[in-house]
Amino acid sequence: MIGFSRQQMKGLHENGIATAVKHFPGDGVDERDQHLVSTVNSLSVPEWDEIYGKVYKAMIEEGALSVMVGHILQPAYSKALNPTLEDKDILPASLSTELVNGLLRDRLGFNGVAVTDATPMIGYNAAMSRKKAIPTTINAGCDMILFNKNIDEDYQAMRDAVNSGDVSMERLDEAVTRILAMKASMGLVDKQQANSLIPEAEALDIVGCPEHLDLARKSADKAITLVKDTQNLLPISPEKTPRVRVYMLEDRLSGGFKDGGASEGSFIEKLSKAGFKVETFNYEQLNFHEIFEEGVDDLKAKVDLVIYVANYDTASNQTTRRIDWIRMMAADAPWFVQDIPTLFVSLANPYHLFDAPMIKTYINGYSANDTVNEVLVEKLIGKSEFQGKSPVDPFCGVWGTNL
Repeated sequence: MIGFSRQQMKGLHENGIATAVKHFPGDGVDERDQHLVSTVNSLSVPEWDEIYGKVYKAMIEEGALSVMVGHILQPAYSKALNPTLEDKDILPASLSTELVNGLLRDRLGFNGVAVTDATPMIGYNAAMSRKKAIPTTINAGCDMILFNKNIDEDYQAMRDAVNSGDVSMERLDEAVTRILAMKASMGLVDKQQANSLIPEAEALDIVGCPEHLDLARKSADKAITLVKDTQNLLPISPEKTPRVRVYMLEDRLSGGFKDGGASEGSFIEKLSKAGFKVETFNYEQLNFHEIFEEGVDDLKAKVDLVIYVANYDTASNQTTRRIDWIRMMAADAPWFVQDIPTLFVSLANPYHLFDAPMIKTYINGYSANDTVNEVLVEKLIGKSEFQGKSPVDPFCGVWGTNL
């Protein structure tokens, strides 16, 4: 983690992009989403130091310009730094002087810009009254407020806090100094005076250049992971299984920070070009005869191979994604898995074996872009070897998912 993070930060800094290490004090312990609730990093102090602390410390020493502070509680460290703190008074890091001033500033030695995660999130607003929260955040050690509900209201809350003495001018000056120092370190003033702050339109010509497309293909080739094939199904071929039914398990509604449905056309096109006769399960016009009465022989008369392609990507308000089988008798679930060769490909969430352990051939592709689909089909038909190694436990710690 530290090695990859260092290289990414180095590349960003070399190309004039400031970095934010986030989300302090650390996501991943709690599966919930700060857009919806204040989450909890429940590690003990020694555990946190050994895991998250090492990463944050390394990035700070490497020259991180900012840290994004999340709406995440860390009860163990909050109490360690303030032993008189009661449970009811423990706050998310974005409001916690123990975690920002105490842990991030004093213990980890960070003197750059501390910026909150987006403050319209419920994980922030549910912790205290907003008019109190805004100045509390500044006093806790954060220098910048990310996004507002009503900017005039938030601005007035800060003015009132300064006028009442709850927030000192010295604290505001400190925050502004850090912000200006970060801008200066990036050369933004000089670039603005030289009219080079925003690159010319020609700078976009690099997007989609042959070098980048080649790198994308090499990355896909090395990443796509054959998690298991205990039924020895691979490679597949039009000669062995010419008729393929594809179940596209993916988001079909656009909105938020992403658009669903991106992988269907690409994967079907690549599979068809490989010589397969491909049909897709029709989610728009469900056949209730098929749902309730179709037998094994009925399906075998139409299909030689079934491929599930899942593109359940995480997003805002959807940090935990699982297979959403059709509620009417789970019509698209693999009831036929013991009778028809079946394989499963995930192009996003790598943990779907938790809900589909019965499928004996499982592949993680990690991304639904066109390049991944192209390389994926090449691997399915044996044109290239699988090289990827799982960066996580795809068996989810559950007995039987590896069988």
